[in-house]
Amino acid sequence: MSPATCDTSVLVPALLSWHQHHAAARAALAGGLTVLPGHVLLETYSVLTRLPAPHRISPSDARTALASLEARPLLLPPERHVHLIGQLARVGLGGGAVYDALVAATALEHEVELLTLDRRAVRAYEVVGAAFRVVQA
Repeated sequence: MSPATCDTSVLVPALLSWHQHHAAARAALAGGLTVLPGHVLLETYSVLTRLPAPHRISPSDARTALASLEARPLLLPPERHVHLIGQLARVGLGGGAVYDALVAATALEHEVELLTLDRRAVRAYEVVGAAFRVVQA
């Protein structure tokens, strides 16, 4: 396995000092974050810029925070998307779990362990076969 990466449930609290899971997320990423699924990068930007006031971050500040990570975005190759849909359809997985599966498939494709605080995502991660670890908060 290469370096670990994380999903949005870890990255958002790692970036927000006021978040209840900030310490756990920061500790989980203490070894550094050199790669990040592209979907996580965009989803984190979305979350940061839509938080309720007073926690909402401007698009410019969110971009700066994400750029400061210096993590290389990982993408799932186009030909793997159709395979992933078939995999999900075979087990009846749909809805929002599809995005969890996309993150997991990207981590699997690039042979990185996926760190998560999102216990709901575990089933999607297992279906895809990604190596993952649930961070204890």
